[in-house]
Amino acid sequence: MKHSRRSPFYQPPTSPLARLGLALAGIGILALSFMLGLFVLAIAMGLALIGGVVIAVRRLLAGKSSPEDEARGPIDVEYRVIHRSRGDRGPD
Repeated sequence: MKHSRRSPFYQPPTSPLARLGLALAGIGILALSFMLGLFVLAIAMGLALIGGVVIAVRRLLAGKSSPEDEARGPIDVEYRVIHRSRGDRGPD
């Protein structure tokens, strides 16, 4: 009895013409997958380019602020401590 490493369910084709057909089918599937990948990559690059242009235009248009906005300086805020940890000893 001959022991094979292949699955017992796989029957390789014995005809050279069938082997050639399967090889061509495999090459065709790989070529189609490659072309589909290129197509998806081209779409992604196009969308990234359009998004970059949109962001650049928005930054250019939004960059024109009044001198008053630039002269204001930092924003002053007030806050209240909600929960103080045990190590903090502040005024009670």
